[in-house]
Amino acid sequence: MTAQATRPEATASRQRGAVLFVALIFLLVLTLLAVMLARMETTEERMAENDANQDLALEAAGAALRFAQMNLRTGNPQYSDFSQNGGGLYTLDPAQGSWYSLINWQDPGTAVLTYSGLVPGSVSAPPQFIIEKLTGFGLRSGMTLGNGGYGGNGTVQVYQITAVATGADQTGNAALRSIYYMVE
Repeated sequence: MTAQATRPEATASRQRGAVLFVALIFLLVLTLLAVMLARMETTEERMAENDANQDLALEAAGAALRFAQMNLRTGNPQYSDFSQNGGGLYTLDPAQGSWYSLINWQDPGTAVLTYSGLVPGSVSAPPQFIIEKLTGFGLRSGMTLGNGGYGGNGTVQVYQITAVATGADQTGNAALRSIYYMVE
């Protein structure tokens, strides 16, 4: 009888050791799961911050585009001399292509115009832009714009405006281009 009485005790002590081992494995799995979830949260935060920076850059570039369009529309004399091909005002030569690709946008110096108006949020640097005057545009024979409520003598002047901006830090950059025309 004594042999039978010791057997359940030996099995019980072995089971207690197995329970401890299973509990430690379970704790390890839970810890790894918690670490993975924390890392995913950090990655999602970075992605959201990058998206916000990109949106800020797009909004700043859009503000610079609207500013340039407004100054062309109102006839601001600062935006009328395209003969020098510098200072942000260029005449587009179709054989050469856009001046945008020739400018070092990281350090443009006086090759661009700087928008100093209001931009949403706080950008790391003011948006910059160039205006390119496109030549060779006119009305086809028999077309008039004066009768259609556009006014003017039917001369169409076309501009290509390119604006470049960065977000709150250097991770968000945007370049926007607009074709703007006026009937004179």
